[in-house]
Amino acid sequence: MDQILTVKDQIQIEAPLSKVWEVLVAPKYIRQWDDLPSGFDDYYLEPGRVIEWTGITRLTVTESEPNELLKLSLYVDKWELPPAACDIAYTYRLSNAGEGVLLQIEIGDFGVLEDGQTYYNSSLEFAQTALEKIRNLAENRL
Repeated sequence: MDQILTVKDQIQIEAPLSKVWEVLVAPKYIRQWDDLPSGFDDYYLEPGRVIEWTGITRLTVTESEPNELLKLSLYVDKWELPPAACDIAYTYRLSNAGEGVLLQIEIGDFGVLEDGQTYYNSSLEFAQTALEKIRNLAENRL
């Protein structure tokens, strides 16, 4: 496909940068805004950490700059392309913004996939829901 299918969204969070980061990398928080496989232990997300739903999906932490950037490469086993041909990731960027934090999320690019539009549409919904939950957790509203 020639189309770029990358979800981009952001949210302002009234909480310390370190708290937002904790919500992004600590499994006890992640489980409240995203799925984790049942056997995933309480390991913080750090470079090289793999989150795997055996035979289905794999997320690998490829970049992590505390309080700044978290990037997880995504691969779904049913994709027709080998992992090397897919540069699809969840990228979270944090920056100070006024009294709080600006959290930006980028998911994709699903344009390389035959059914990329379907993944893009699902990711649009995920981004909106996840950002809101992350904000509520960081602001101690949950």
